[in-house]
Amino acid sequence: MDPATGRARFSEFPEPLYAAFRAACEGPAQSYVRPDRNFAECRELLPPDTTAAIILSYDGMLDDLPELVIRFTTSEPLDGIGYLVQNDIFLNVPRRNQQELQIRLPDERLGQTINALYRKAGGTPE
Repeated sequence: MDPATGRARFSEFPEPLYAAFRAACEGPAQSYVRPDRNFAECRELLPPDTTAAIILSYDGMLDDLPELVIRFTTSEPLDGIGYLVQNDIFLNVPRRNQQELQIRLPDERLGQTINALYRKAGGTPE
């Protein structure tokens, strides 16, 4: 499976996953939102050199910087067994006079970290 989009199954609602995700998203360059029970998102500003390269490569803007976005969405699967959590990881790049760009790049290390988080919270990566 693409490391930028993964999923795991949980026997019970994965509140421990959401608690761990929130705790991992408390840095000064991070922002966490959880508008409802089944969705959470962490946005993180990137190091200056990386930010500059992304802005130049994708016609980004200086007044709305690119961010790493990690999202978790929980649903009840069609088979009715437990809960399914889907993750989505991408770079969000606001651009001049254009729609924002979402760039999904393979990152095995980040995928392994997400799978470890799933396991620690009681889930089974699929």
